[in-house]
Amino acid sequence: MKKVLLLLFLLPNFTWAKDLAIYNPETIFISQENLLSFLKKTEDHDKTCENERNVKYDLVDLKANKNLRGHLIGEDIRLKLNPILKTYCNFLISKLDENTEKTIKLNLEIKNFFFKLLETNYLLDFNKDYNDSDHGYATSISVVPVLFVYSHIRGTLNKDEIIKIDEMFKKLVKKNNYVLTKKTGESRYNNHGFYVNNLRLLVSIVTSDLDMYNDSISYFYKKMKVNKTDTGLFKFDSRRGECALHYNLHVLSPLMSTLWNLNLQNIEVKNTRINGSHTIDEIVSVIIDAVNDPIIMIKQNKKLGYNELGRTTCNPRTETINIENNEIRMPYESTFWFAPYFSLTNNIENKYKFTDSMLSNKYSYEGHADSSFVSYFMDYIYLDQKTNQPIEVFKAVSFDDLDF
Repeated sequence: MKKVLLLLFLLPNFTWAKDLAIYNPETIFISQENLLSFLKKTEDHDKTCENERNVKYDLVDLKANKNLRGHLIGEDIRLKLNPILKTYCNFLISKLDENTEKTIKLNLEIKNFFFKLLETNYLLDFNKDYNDSDHGYATSISVVPVLFVYSHIRGTLNKDEIIKIDEMFKKLVKKNNYVLTKKTGESRYNNHGFYVNNLRLLVSIVTSDLDMYNDSISYFYKKMKVNKTDTGLFKFDSRRGECALHYNLHVLSPLMSTLWNLNLQNIEVKNTRINGSHTIDEIVSVIIDAVNDPIIMIKQNKKLGYNELGRTTCNPRTETINIENNEIRMPYESTFWFAPYFSLTNNIENKYKFTDSMLSNKYSYEGHADSSFVSYFMDYIYLDQKTNQPIEVFKAVSFDDLDF
């Protein structure tokens, strides 16, 4: 009997039971208190908030263009809404500098931004196609920075304002839930489900919706389990022919965002076999190995069998290489997923692998592909556990490496 009880304790029982608590309500990625603490240590505040452009939101047209589809919806949202990160950053710096007048002004700007989102119904008015998951996928990536800022200012709003803005985000989650069904092609767009579910998790934490929280966690572990392979590569993404390598990397973005935020809710992820047989270290290791030696991915692809509909859906402009008469497209997405991964695990072996691969060249703030991590504040959120400093992954270049 004791052995049975021990086994039940060791298994991730949250995959079938709805009994998990939200230990840190409203906290996604980093609390405002901790973010301010790290910003305070920055010597030159003039350079802290320089990435995004400044936007006057009273002049921005927040009317949803219903002619847009798929990734174009995401681009529209990021272009118009991501600059709120710069406004919020300037607000935090003015708070640290005790510039009361500027702090009040920026605080009002940020609040008015959310009131305008409500008034225009911008996030909810884009069209979706029930036979395609691109709408849910695109909005679930691009809206994360907006949700992050809201999580920090939510407590300063009145009860009626909170109810209305909470409901706006919950309605977006509900609208995107169609992606989580098999109707939109689970095996074809595996990563889309991870992205949509990641937003569901974040919204549930910010709004303290316990049912949504448990639904998200249950779905996450179920989806990890059905993606299990003998190597640790993702089953559905590894079936995508020439694009299999790209999509194995692409799914790491919502995966790391989810793991990071589960960790903030006191859910152990580092040492857990999250797909039933592999830890996150093992999964990352084999994917980086496959980048360095794509034949690993090609063999997995052949073993699983092609998904003909999804095999050539990655960007045709990316580099295509031929190995043993097989074509495979090299990854072109942001690799910022490595920041939360390494900050969680401090796995030095995988860091060296990452640094020595082509992936480290893509590790930088881009403002769009890495929206899932609020990477605007990357130097203050994802830190090396040993040094408490930003994560450095670029390979040092010696004179021997240079051509003259």
